[in-house]
Amino acid sequence: MSSNQRVSSNLQASSGQRASSKQSLTTEIEADLQNKIMTGKYTLGEKLPTEQEICAQYGVSRTVVREAVAALRASGLVTSRRGSGVFVSADGGARPMPLQLKNTESLPEVIDVLELRAPVEIEAARLAARRASPRQIEEIRRCHAAFESALLNGQETRMADFVFHQAIAQATNNSAFCSFLEQLGRQTIPRSKLEIASDDGAYASYLQQLLGEHAEIVAGIEQQDPDAAMRAMQKHLNGSLSRYMEISRTLTQSN
Repeated sequence: MSSNQRVSSNLQASSGQRASSKQSLTTEIEADLQNKIMTGKYTLGEKLPTEQEICAQYGVSRTVVREAVAALRASGLVTSRRGSGVFVSADGGARPMPLQLKNTESLPEVIDVLELRAPVEIEAARLAARRASPRQIEEIRRCHAAFESALLNGQETRMADFVFHQAIAQATNNSAFCSFLEQLGRQTIPRSKLEIASDDGAYASYLQQLLGEHAEIVAGIEQQDPDAAMRAMQKHLNGSLSRYMEISRTLTQSN
């Protein structure tokens, strides 16, 4: 049985599950593609199969493939070239080391990451509203819809959230913004402490609030209103920062 067939079989077996299902599919495809890169099936500088081809190979949706590729991109294994496709990183082991954060599960470290992200992503939203092409705006809309779909279907939302922010960074048409988010990787969306500190209802309400904040960011970019986009991103990130700081204060008082 080929690697693709094994993964496809695993995917079909898990297709009836709920919250962990889509994330499991994404993780399995990410792992399989990563293995092909590390074993040399896809060599440095080589173009990966198209999104449509990967969907056909594994028998999954475009959303699952996009999230798997986004995870590979976040880890630095692949890079996207606009209009050309996705390529195995040509610089291989010579690429810059990712930001070394001590413990992304600790509240102080989570707050540090959010404080670092805020000024960069606020400016990214402003530039995206000024510079985004119609195609890039459509991609931002698609990523927002994917986050909403994951939320409504009770699925994991962290990767969809990360991909949404990546789409905005790409719409700045400044590769440094994309590199910044890729260096941070998945720790850009630290949620574990919020999940632990909140009951199911409170956490669901928090995710609904994020969805509304995302919608405001999308509206500012769609309307090509840099100030509105910037204010919406500032509200979004400062709100997240405030929520984590409140958890930190609560935990400190309880101790």
